[in-house]
Amino acid sequence: MAATSRRSADRALLRDRPARSTAVKRAAVLTADQISAMLAAASPRDAALVVLMCVGAMRVGETTLLAWEDVEGCTVSIPGGVTKTGQSRRFTLPPAACQWLQAWREVCPTTKKGWVFPGQAGQPLSVRGAQTAISKLAEKVGIEGVSSHSFRRSALTAAHQAGLSLREVAEISGHRSLAALERYLDQDAAREKAEAARSLLVG
Repeated sequence: MAATSRRSADRALLRDRPARSTAVKRAAVLTADQISAMLAAASPRDAALVVLMCVGAMRVGETTLLAWEDVEGCTVSIPGGVTKTGQSRRFTLPPAACQWLQAWREVCPTTKKGWVFPGQAGQPLSVRGAQTAISKLAEKVGIEGVSSHSFRRSALTAAHQAGLSLREVAEISGHRSLAALERYLDQDAAREKAEAARSLLVG
């Protein structure tokens, strides 16, 4: 129990590390085809990043602070110590998405704390490092306006356009305020785009 408490405290400190954002001003909402193109061009690590942020609607800081102990098969538990609200969340990856994560697990460098995305000197990958990787990947496949936040926006917009209520979407996102969530969603996204993005979540 003491070890678990120390680990939670350590991750909370890492969560609050200052980081210079490389995010674009308004992260693009992506189609399933665009996401697929990025996955096809990605390294195993970056593909795992994309899958978790999209399917789990995860913030980049939540993703980089995951440890393998948070992953059981295809189920991912996001500890409250790494979330913006302090509330834990849990989701299950569909088979195709789970394969991307498992492929990375097979080649992921081992670290003392078991980070899913190891960085330097035993630390997890920094937020800036993850943002830079995503920006380079988007540039590689010729998609503009992409940041690490694009995957979370895509997932939540798609879920809402697919018929989930704001409260149900808030359960996915971890938003406490429905008003904040409503401002966050891309209300102008075409229904076809939203449904295409949604297909990744259940594929």
